[in-house]
Amino acid sequence: MSIARRAVLLNAAAACAADWPRWRGPGADGVGDGANPPVAWSRSENIRWSVQLPGWGTSSPVVYRDRVFVTTQAQAESGKSLLALCFDRRNGREMWRHDFGLGVDQRAHEKSNLAVNTPAVSADAVYVAFGNSDIARYTHTGKLVWVTRYMSLFGDPKMAWGYGASPLITDDAVVLPWDHHKGPCYLIGLDKATGKIVWKKDRPIGTSHATPLLAQSLILVSGKNRLTAFDARTHDELWQYGEGVGPFNGEIIVSPVYGDGMVFLQLWRQSPIHAIRLMPDGRPPERVWVSEKPGPQEPSPVYYRGLLYALNDNGVLVCLDGKTGRELYRQRVGGACNSSPVAANGRLYCSNNDGETFVVSAGPKFELISTNHLGERITASPAIAGDELIYRTDSQIYCIGLRPGSRKP
Repeated sequence: MSIARRAVLLNAAAACAADWPRWRGPGADGVGDGANPPVAWSRSENIRWSVQLPGWGTSSPVVYRDRVFVTTQAQAESGKSLLALCFDRRNGREMWRHDFGLGVDQRAHEKSNLAVNTPAVSADAVYVAFGNSDIARYTHTGKLVWVTRYMSLFGDPKMAWGYGASPLITDDAVVLPWDHHKGPCYLIGLDKATGKIVWKKDRPIGTSHATPLLAQSLILVSGKNRLTAFDARTHDELWQYGEGVGPFNGEIIVSPVYGDGMVFLQLWRQSPIHAIRLMPDGRPPERVWVSEKPGPQEPSPVYYRGLLYALNDNGVLVCLDGKTGRELYRQRVGGACNSSPVAANGRLYCSNNDGETFVVSAGPKFELISTNHLGERITASPAIAGDELIYRTDSQIYCIGLRPGSRKP
């Protein structure tokens, strides 16, 4: 192999390692393998660039090659404006923005708005969704390809706080759960080229703000007291884990995570954490353990190096042994939080609603490395892009990285 060809392949591999193309990153687990982001920053320290967003939102940023994508909700003279934006990852320069129209308005929780769903990026497309159940496809250069408005197809779902799931890209479709508070509920696959529905499967009644998880050729969809598994190729339902259906047994917000052959999940808000082992040939899973105490209401957990970390909404970080569920520590790191933690290079990054991020050493014993302040609420989860962190506060994007000449930890 020529030196030039080897350099091209190495550069391509490095670019892929720096991508954070969807909710919770490449593995949908909040883990940035191979990255070494900073442990200390402030609004004046280790900030590569920052950008003031139009309006505000709680969706997380995503990164693909040299571009950062994010959504936001602004207030225009004519009413709410739902925007998709793209920034140059190197310097924060805005490359494009687009408003594809409000569609149907939808009530949102007071701590959020309709810019709550995290985009998903593939090699040739950017998929953005919003809390009013609208979804659209763009090219990387900002050309709108299609818009699908679920409410015009299925009617008002009468959800209390909007529609919080982020899109999942599979081999044959863009996948999202459709929820109606009292039913019916579906798992829907949209054609990538047109946005039209190409398949639709019934699923148990129950509102899910959790993003579906692709693991071992299964599409795993959380619901009220149920995790439902669909075959990613045939889309047939294979099994359900959990008991209870119906509109009044607790919606689910926490997204499941996968690691070492197991899925870690909750069945409703602030319920115990379950660890289940996936079985071959589409057979129902095996329950491994259930935590003694409830897990979070909103932040999704991180499974990292054999340990499961759950950041509770009150700012208490809990570490569990991934194999047994035994609690290793329970330590308060800050106040109220909604952001899901991430992990890289032997460290956890946990943010709260006061704009603080606590960097904690990964391992069975609690060790706080640093506390960092950005001065505005953080409810979105950061993207890990190589040795940089892309943070979204309510109204700003920050690229956090060591300045030239700084020593890495």
